[in-house]
Amino acid sequence: MKNNKNGTVDNEDSVKAEPTGAETDGSRKFQRTTSVKVEQGPSTDNGNGKLKRINSTVAPNSEKLMKLRTSSNGKRIERVDVQTSKNAAGECVQNEKRIKEEKPSSDGRKLLSDPIGPPKLTSLVYCKDSVRDKIRELLSEALCKVSSEVDDDLRDQVSASDPYRVAVLVETAMFEKWGKSTGTQKMKYRSIMFNIKDPKNPDFRRKVLLGQFEPRAILELTPEEMASDSRQMQNEKIKQKALFECERGGAPPASTDQFTCGRCKKKETTYYQLQTRSADEPMTTFVTCVNCNNRWKFC
Repeated sequence: MKNNKNGTVDNEDSVKAEPTGAETDGSRKFQRTTSVKVEQGPSTDNGNGKLKRINSTVAPNSEKLMKLRTSSNGKRIERVDVQTSKNAAGECVQNEKRIKEEKPSSDGRKLLSDPIGPPKLTSLVYCKDSVRDKIRELLSEALCKVSSEVDDDLRDQVSASDPYRVAVLVETAMFEKWGKSTGTQKMKYRSIMFNIKDPKNPDFRRKVLLGQFEPRAILELTPEEMASDSRQMQNEKIKQKALFECERGGAPPASTDQFTCGRCKKKETTYYQLQTRSADEPMTTFVTCVNCNNRWKFC
């Protein structure tokens, strides 16, 4: 039956009374089917909505209303379920539930929501301070070179990064902690600027651009940590060599042909022995190849 007053459609079933199998007190149990109203919900642009029949069973003396609203682009649907019922005191209680749904695109993929993260900057952001702006320009110029220095496996990741934003964040972090670059901390400014712009240190530029070093964490790095990967390997070799020489303790080497070099396979070697462990343990023998300068030790 159509209600001309509000334009809704009322589908109300009759009340059915069924006697129970064993009635001892003459009482009857009543079961009432759902009284449902489906209303045409206006959309956000042209007032077009959709009707939908609800088949469910609710408590007696209750009424359920469902509205469907479609957005202007037809991609988003808002479903509003309103259920009105009476409590024990005879008062009307209205419960409203809103569910937002999103239609899939034509190719079956789910539409993406708002873009993740801030948009990529197309130009440098200036702060109206000539000294700070100059530092930002130098940093951005160095970071923009990373795209031409990386291999193909990292090219997509570098292309998705934002060198202008990273340059602004690094300069802002330095200014907030150290103040102006012309102050007492100017040597720290120069250390970071030199390592980022150094043409022989592309590894540090790449790590800064890809976020492997946070802007505030860069301020705590030592010059050894900011060095390139090849330079760090050289420093490690120098440390190992210095440690090896320190363990020798200036003991005079002796020549022998009893040891074979694992690198050049020759037996021209020198050796010396030191007691590096406790007195009841054997001495440690340090061997050096005269031909290729290969060093090794054994106990």
